Amino acid sequence: MRFPLLKSGKPDEKESIRMLHYGIEHGINYVDTAVPYHDGLSETIVGKALADGRRDHVMIATKFPTWEPTKKSDLDPIFERQLKKLQTDCIDVYLLHCLQKNFWKNAQKLGMIDWLVRKRKEGKIKYVGFSFHDDFALFKEIVDVFDWDVCQIQYNYVGENVQAGTAGLQYAAKKGISVVVMEPLFGGVLANPVGSMKKVWENGKHNPVDLALRWLWNKPEVSLVLSGMSNMEQTVQNVEIAGRSGVGTLTKKELETIAVAQKAYHDLIPIRCTKCGYCMPCPAGVDIPVNFEAYNNAIAFPENATLSRNLYAFLTPEHRAGHCAECGQCEEKCPQHLPIRKHLQTVAKHLGG
Repeated sequence: MRFPLLKSGKPDEKESIRMLHYGIEHGINYVDTAVPYHDGLSETIVGKALADGRRDHVMIATKFPTWEPTKKSDLDPIFERQLKKLQTDCIDVYLLHCLQKNFWKNAQKLGMIDWLVRKRKEGKIKYVGFSFHDDFALFKEIVDVFDWDVCQIQYNYVGENVQAGTAGLQYAAKKGISVVVMEPLFGGVLANPVGSMKKVWENGKHNPVDLALRWLWNKPEVSLVLSGMSNMEQTVQNVEIAGRSGVGTLTKKELETIAVAQKAYHDLIPIRCTKCGYCMPCPAGVDIPVNFEAYNNAIAFPENATLSRNLYAFLTPEHRAGHCAECGQCEEKCPQHLPIRKHLQTVAKHLGG
């Protein structure tokens, strides 16, 4: 979902494929995509990248858009379109996408679990699972309702108590479910620390990306870590870090550094937005992630307050927080369950002058 972009905003297909090829040649063997990523282009790019014989070297993971179908007869056509885009006749890991209360209800209503079982019997899916964005209580309910192969959760060192969290990680692992971790760098926030968080890393002894990723690979319950690499430099770096990671590899000093960084982060950020983009597009035209980024930077890092106000001022009027129509559609889609309308009012008040 974080392929490099052209000036048009569309993914740079050529560079994305070059990155995928490099990763596969250096040991990456699991590629995660989904229907909505890059406005439907992500699966197509993955399919093209693997069409030259590399398909046999990786597991393809994609997801069923649980919000899209309104009747059972919608399920097969959606799935067949994905197979076509990915240029494959079998998906290795197939997940019910973004399960939260409303999407889980739709999945139950339309019998999606029984449908997954049928697809697996047909040989079109190898492993079944779900990706998750809600609280631990719902996570436990979903885990217990079926014999899942895989679950995918948001998890990082500043989010141990967010959504499924550490409790969910451990619960799924005890059930024998492979746990795939997404947002290891929290939408890039942990890769580019600023303000008091930046001071944690100023001695140069530790790299923030290195420790954030290795903190996850250090845990025996974590089966796999997804990282949204947006350029070749990140791809090369992540492959190198993975090559020297593993359970029990973090030193006491490294763990202490992580603890200091955790506290610094929680003391700084007022709005916990990962810039995942699920809230977009806004019917009123508001660019929600950019507004939150500008506000977070202005509050958490006052030395950049002028830049943040300029970022807000440069937005077209309909893209600014003050243009929110308070319809609430964004809050229904937000994986973090943020009170977006309330936050936008705060942003408009603080940056709109």
